[in-house]
Amino acid sequence: MPKLSGLQTYDFKYKINQKDLKKFAENLFRSKFKETERLISVFDNSLINTRNLCVPISFFENNKSFKEKNDLFNKISTEVLCKIILKSLKDSGIDKSKITDFVFITSTGISTPTIDSFIINKLKLNEKINRYPLWGLGCAGGVSGINKAFKIASSDKNSIVLFCAIELCSLTFIRNDFSKSNLVATSLFSDGAVCCIVTGDNVKLKNSKYEIKLINSQSKLYYNTKDVMGWDISESGLKVIFSRDIPSLVNKKIAPDIKKFLNENKLSVNDIKNYIMHPGGIKVINAYLKSLNLTEKDLNNTVNIIKNYGNMSSVTVLYVLNEFLKKGFKNGIGLMASLGPGFSLDLNLLKMKNL
Repeated sequence: MPKLSGLQTYDFKYKINQKDLKKFAENLFRSKFKETERLISVFDNSLINTRNLCVPISFFENNKSFKEKNDLFNKISTEVLCKIILKSLKDSGIDKSKITDFVFITSTGISTPTIDSFIINKLKLNEKINRYPLWGLGCAGGVSGINKAFKIASSDKNSIVLFCAIELCSLTFIRNDFSKSNLVATSLFSDGAVCCIVTGDNVKLKNSKYEIKLINSQSKLYYNTKDVMGWDISESGLKVIFSRDIPSLVNKKIAPDIKKFLNENKLSVNDIKNYIMHPGGIKVINAYLKSLNLTEKDLNNTVNIIKNYGNMSSVTVLYVLNEFLKKGFKNGIGLMASLGPGFSLDLNLLKMKNL
């Protein structure tokens, strides 16, 4: 079975306190809502202490065009991903010329050719790499993307699959969007980047401290839910769609489907040793705790990531996985879960073993 190695995340240098972002939002939205004081409390109730940002807050003091923000997205994404790819390859002892496949995920910027092609050019990777750039999966992209990397590696025992995701949510901020959805998004979303390598059975890795393999996976798209979350493409850029119904959907639809998925794999909630859950927000976390009958300890790593980084869309769940790799995990089954636009649910069952 293919194995995961070389997971790297990225800390941007413009990390900022939530209280400073609250002050920024308060000044911006104060004249637009009669109930600003009540609405702005979403910053205090988010669990977030600091957020990962790719630009300083002063960047948002003036309106920026979609082109200006998107050009910056392409520049930063290429630079950051090149850095963490080289670190992943070094840690794994893998020569860059040996990479056979490249899965790239984002939902916060656009380019043709895609970012993976910029990286292949800059790092002089193999020109014959099989490329799989995917756009628009939102927060579900991390689970979906790593799943695709595993499945590619399972088809060829000699494959070395590079998986990268980057989300620069801050660069989607539209300063003159005074909707409640934008206010909530301003309290929650941030920036992040991740890189990891998935190798086929015949590839031997140096200094491996763990063994992580994919057992099974599932994706589900729920009918008639396209307005729950996503983007509305406007002249100013990517305008956020963010429904207040997400926590109730976790209770009504997501939790039963997670239990059904586990049951189909002859497992129950009690068999999961490591919960690698995309946080979404505090209401989503609480919905998971209640509907799956979990303890706060089960979601410690999920909570730590949202406290220290915010919601970084697709990459967040891989920051959570990295917390397990850094701090230790229990041998046994891990469950990765993310919700995405559509409305969608992506799940991965992992076999996790310390070496």
